[in-house]
Amino acid sequence: MGIEKLTTLAFSMYTNKGAYALLLGSGISRSAGIPSGWEVEVELIKMIAAHQGITNQNNWHQWYRERYKESASYSSLLDALVRTPTERVQLMRPFFEPTEEEKELGRKEPTKAHRAIARLVKEGYIRVILTTNFDHLLERALEAEGITPQVIRHEGEIAQATPLVHSDRPTLVKINGDYIDCKFRNTSEELDIYPDEMKYYLQRIFEDYGLVTCGWSADWDKGLIDIIKSSPHPRYRSFLTSVGDPGDNLKELSKMRHGEIMPIKGADELFSELCEQIMALKAYAISANMNQEMRIARLKKYLSGEQYRIEFTDAIEKWGAEAYEQITAVANYNFVLTPADFARYVDIHYSAVEPLLEAAILTARWGKAWQIKLFGDVLVKLCTKKWRVGERSVGSTGYLHALAPMLLFNTLGVACVKWQRFKELDAVLRMKVPSENFLYISYRASLLSLLACTYWTKENWDTLTGSKYIYPFSIFILEHLRSLFKDCFSDTSEYENVFYIWEHLKSLIYAYDKREKPDQYSDFLSGNFLVSRMEYKRNSQMSGVQEPYIQFFEDADRLKIEWEPIKQGMFGGNYDTYKQVYNQAEEYYSKCQVS
Repeated sequence: MGIEKLTTLAFSMYTNKGAYALLLGSGISRSAGIPSGWEVEVELIKMIAAHQGITNQNNWHQWYRERYKESASYSSLLDALVRTPTERVQLMRPFFEPTEEEKELGRKEPTKAHRAIARLVKEGYIRVILTTNFDHLLERALEAEGITPQVIRHEGEIAQATPLVHSDRPTLVKINGDYIDCKFRNTSEELDIYPDEMKYYLQRIFEDYGLVTCGWSADWDKGLIDIIKSSPHPRYRSFLTSVGDPGDNLKELSKMRHGEIMPIKGADELFSELCEQIMALKAYAISANMNQEMRIARLKKYLSGEQYRIEFTDAIEKWGAEAYEQITAVANYNFVLTPADFARYVDIHYSAVEPLLEAAILTARWGKAWQIKLFGDVLVKLCTKKWRVGERSVGSTGYLHALAPMLLFNTLGVACVKWQRFKELDAVLRMKVPSENFLYISYRASLLSLLACTYWTKENWDTLTGSKYIYPFSIFILEHLRSLFKDCFSDTSEYENVFYIWEHLKSLIYAYDKREKPDQYSDFLSGNFLVSRMEYKRNSQMSGVQEPYIQFFEDADRLKIEWEPIKQGMFGGNYDTYKQVYNQAEEYYSKCQVS
């Protein structure tokens, strides 16, 4: 198994808890001795043939078609053998439930894969499971973990089911039915087109969740494949596993969903290893969180008095050096960047600067100017990139080096806006990075010019993140910082207001710094604030209460030189200069057809 892909999957499932759905096929139950739907049909046809004294045929399905002038289906086969629902269940049970002898041999019992999946469900990492299987091995594995799932066996049960987002139980969708109610989908006609209720339900799942497949080849389920294809913009990536060479359908689905083809030995090995890795990450996180809590406790102490100046400085510089070492250890960019690579580097960079992110928020709130400047020093260091002789970077892959400083830069920006530390923020924005940085080999550059915008195109971001946002870079930063500020705002809307204030202010300062003449039309940065402010304006007009974003920029015209950013020295401490830049920006934004 490709260990890197498995590790990427483990990281993705761990960091996006409950965001991945499983799609399981007959291969998941193969090692348990559960027959496939096709094999069950063959056995039922043999039973019918035996009543007619026929015991040997090369192709039992062909014999049935020739004898009855129609293809075999569960309905026709069961109608020919039994009459009542109870008789049907009793007829099907031996295919899926073990005899006493089979129990002793461990046959038709939950496998390692089923038990590992149940463990991941219990821990909350899996909330939705789709399966084409008729058996009850998953239900039994979940029961052993004390879990009673919400089971949807056919489209008629969807309307009564608790919506996924509101359910406190995991949901198991048996796409093709359950042997207990004998409502199966197994013929090609049945598998080509699904009822609308099931189709729309599955579409929502494929859009909202990442997808991990196992034991499912995508060779036969045309209807299910079409449903997946009709959900081309998932929020999360897909990992499609294959024992042996994957088929064309699986490759096509992987490409459509910006996914990964994962070669595996089997379901047992996949889910056992996946569970082990996720549990290891969880154990590490518990330890890391304890360490982080201790770090933050010490930092609060150091912020409490000038007598801890040395200790505070040492702590920030140490965390900065540790982050720099973690990042430079993987700073080899001689490869074509894929979504999986991007996700892996995001995890590495976020983990590297995570202690600094929380520290920056605390310092922006309680610290002095010199303490905030230390984070500027760390940002300068993180932006540096020593280029070795003969070192190569493929395309824009080298821009990965900007991930960690961008996260810290924007965290500090949001925090400084939140607690009105504009003077300190302005000083950091203008700090210079030496010529050997992630963008330029021969030129010095300000932190603002390096980190205020992105050098990947929208198309790059869409491909790497699997998103279709107007401003994917902006949303990427917004969402990756959200949890950091959860205790700083009364609700998420307040956080978003301040984030967009920072984003808009950043655009104006960027243009102000780049212009060479006072009346020069300059470059402005775009961002999702251009979308959100339209909604803020509508909200304010309808309610009569100003959103914080709207109020912030209207205060500039009302307070002028007493407006905090101006009062603290931004835009040269000159309101007229700010207003000129602001008006130029509005002209630019209108040309972008965003108002």
